[in-house]
Amino acid sequence: MKKPEDQPSTTPPPLSPPLKDDAPLLSIFEHLLKHPFSLVDNIRNNEKPGRLILRLSLVIVASLLLFGITLGSFSFNEQLWAAPAKTLFGVLFSAVICLPSLYIFTALTGTSLKLIEIVQGLASALALTGALLLGFAPVLWVFSQSSESQPFFGFLVIATWLVSVLFGTGFLMKMLKGSGAQNSGPVKIWVGIFLLVTLQMSTTLRPLIGRSDTFFTTEKRFFLQHWGEEMSPNREEYREVEEGR
Repeated sequence: MKKPEDQPSTTPPPLSPPLKDDAPLLSIFEHLLKHPFSLVDNIRNNEKPGRLILRLSLVIVASLLLFGITLGSFSFNEQLWAAPAKTLFGVLFSAVICLPSLYIFTALTGTSLKLIEIVQGLASALALTGALLLGFAPVLWVFSQSSESQPFFGFLVIATWLVSVLFGTGFLMKMLKGSGAQNSGPVKIWVGIFLLVTLQMSTTLRPLIGRSDTFFTTEKRFFLQHWGEEMSPNREEYREVEEGR
């Protein structure tokens, strides 16, 4: 029989030091990746939420712009500035229009989180998503420079986005757990809604990868149809039909 001192300890590890108002961006990255519950605790007790939101916004903007440049490097030319601008606008606009539904779905979990705390949580989730996108960016860059297969590159971009958002929005689940909520189902539904909105936004703002004679394509299209055609071997035929309308 094992002695009491031989039993594994069940005491949770101590939280890391709270994030300071003037913390460098590297510290924010580390808290997002390594100490999410410490950041949750910081959000719940933060007397100056505006500063944290501002610093998280810097992480979001920088990471999305760099990820957009990676997308633009597949075609170069105007896409080097168009793809980053569209990526940043699309994600931020999706977050803004999905914020009211996030507040409602969060309220359904029975949590005590306030609106300003939910805003900080969403900003943290987007910052973590951006950090993950940056981690994938070198891999995408290699394929953007070594392959001319736009269907395959488009598949990699979609897969990267889905993985990053699913892990990034996991911060919201940790935040709910830290607030004592017992039911995270409504927020999981919201994550699905947010994914659908961002994918549709990527279609509305097309092209993000290839080149086009126009900055925007005005034809309305569902994202499943658009990305299905983009990743199809007959992609050029679909594009000629679309441009001929």
